[in-house]
Amino acid sequence: MQTIDFSKQIMHDSAKEQYRAPSGAVPAGTKVVLRLALRDVFFKKIYLVAVAGGVEENIEMYEENGFWCAEYTTPMEPQAIWYWFCISLDEKTNIYYGARIGSTSGAGDVYWNPPSPFQLTVYDEAFTTPTWMKEAVMYQIFPDRFARSDDATFDKGAAYHRELGREVYVHKKWDEPVVYEALEGREFYEPCDYYGGTLLGIVDSLDYLRDMGVTVLYLNPIVEADSNHRYNTGDYLKVDPMLGTNEDFELLAKEAGYRGIRLMLDGVYSHTGDDSVYFNKYGRYDSVGAYQSKESPYYNWYQFANYPDEYKSWWGFQTLPEVNETEADWIDFVIEGEKSVLATWILRGANGFRLDVADELPDETIEQMRRKLKHLSQDNALLGEVWEDATTKQSYGKNRTYALGRGLDSVMNYPFAQAVTDFLTGKSNAEALKRFFVGQNQNYPKDMYYSLMNLLSSHDVARIRTVLGTKIDAHSLSREQQAHFVVSEEQDKAGAQLQRLAVGIQFSIPGMPCIYYGDETGMHGLLDPFNRAPFVKNDEQMQEYYRKLSRLRRESDALKTGNCVFYAQGEDMLGILRFCIDGKDAFGNLKKDGMYLTLVNRSEQKHQAVIDLFAGEELMPAKAVNALKELEFVRASCILTGEDYSVAEGLVQAELPPKSIKILEIEWI
Repeated sequence: MQTIDFSKQIMHDSAKEQYRAPSGAVPAGTKVVLRLALRDVFFKKIYLVAVAGGVEENIEMYEENGFWCAEYTTPMEPQAIWYWFCISLDEKTNIYYGARIGSTSGAGDVYWNPPSPFQLTVYDEAFTTPTWMKEAVMYQIFPDRFARSDDATFDKGAAYHRELGREVYVHKKWDEPVVYEALEGREFYEPCDYYGGTLLGIVDSLDYLRDMGVTVLYLNPIVEADSNHRYNTGDYLKVDPMLGTNEDFELLAKEAGYRGIRLMLDGVYSHTGDDSVYFNKYGRYDSVGAYQSKESPYYNWYQFANYPDEYKSWWGFQTLPEVNETEADWIDFVIEGEKSVLATWILRGANGFRLDVADELPDETIEQMRRKLKHLSQDNALLGEVWEDATTKQSYGKNRTYALGRGLDSVMNYPFAQAVTDFLTGKSNAEALKRFFVGQNQNYPKDMYYSLMNLLSSHDVARIRTVLGTKIDAHSLSREQQAHFVVSEEQDKAGAQLQRLAVGIQFSIPGMPCIYYGDETGMHGLLDPFNRAPFVKNDEQMQEYYRKLSRLRRESDALKTGNCVFYAQGEDMLGILRFCIDGKDAFGNLKKDGMYLTLVNRSEQKHQAVIDLFAGEELMPAKAVNALKELEFVRASCILTGEDYSVAEGLVQAELPPKSIKILEIEWI
């Protein structure tokens, strides 16, 4: 039997309001109207299939205004709903309409078997995120490697650790290469090399950060620990003496606040170090640790199989004993107590926490953390390390709920970094990147979407300039090969050119653009520890580029909380439209009107971009199109080059040179 192609006769696009209203993620208990367009298809029955909590529901559809419609009221419990459409052609034959393979939103495809479903995210109706997150420019600092201070802080701290019997290797020069292999006389590599960065060094750099447009600092762990990365906590309540004192942190918070900069700390709560106040395996602390005695106040934190040497540890690393994050004493100490870890650092001046390995913390624990932080101040933020789509993340056999309004405010947007690098290195095309952006817009709760931590580099991935310039998969290289890898002048130039495109995208989409220290100055680096080299200033032009984009974002409501629409033309051209019109932003809040169109051409050839502002693109509401048609456009000016372009009947045309970006400010009267 010949299979009939129905693809041109059936349509549902979850990112267009004529097919799904309201569009995007919705609060619990919302009535959603889902529509399917059919042309010249003869059938006996049509219905919507919705799956919530593993339970399938079939909802008959009715005809209205040229569409087949179904009304679906979302459950009161936040969750991801999955749906598709079933069309019975006769008693024996069904066809289905679902999402395209690899997508969960946008336009779909026709299938002859039950299809890939569309996603409908349902979140807690009370969910909001702090306004400052939606408007922020973030800067991530690895404290030992950012800035020294002209005092004896580090030397005193190094002496303190040595007196405890710890290995401390001090680099004599700031530009020495990082240690990546075992020190002489040692069997294994240990992250025990230090350059001497301090909190006071960051204080001295605050004017630089303010001028860079930074409004929030994310600091990798600053509490006492036996390593340069400090993810093996020794004392949750004490700044590592190498970095300074608790008073130094309070000074940093105060001075940063004067400059309009908030502080976010790294919270490492799924495990501690074995060399800690709480476990005290080596007896270096005066405390009675869990390893030393079952009478220890911390004994119940840990899970021993055969006391004291067999215990549950993080990914099998015996130096990182896991804690039980639902144990009452631990919860009181870290979260709920009047002088808990969270409360203490908020009192000292922190404005929130980034949760290390959030996937390994129970949802109920994350929710407790949220309640505590929001009780202290609604402006406090809770951000999670999540490497995948947080709305559908599964771990330990459970669907995670931390992105559904009762847990995290935001997550690290690693999928963004991957999608952008794939596009710029030729592994995907403009249409795939557009689909990715539309998917995130549709699947994340709006407050979270506009607060996503949009990063291109971090302490856990290779630096963006290196990735784009070399196109090398760092994971394919040994640590020794990475240590001896030299980025050529030609690769650096190519990386810088593509970095400009990546950063332009980063600053043009909703969410918090996050600068990993030194990316703005042209630093290179493969994987840990080579991505954690000391901060140096190399590329003044790149610094100025970051400053310009940060200033533009700071001064434009449209680029912070404005509506967004994405375009793809051919394989190589991406467009991003951001706008506030009629004095309103995407949330309906009063904001200054403005419109910006970012155009990116990744190819080796010039590209003639033509964007129709009046087209009914995905994410563009009909109300917005009608409002745009009422405007009298004057011109579009590129804020990077100063070039002017005409805007006629809603059409914006601009020629893009090879591997270039233009950010057009579109003006009207």
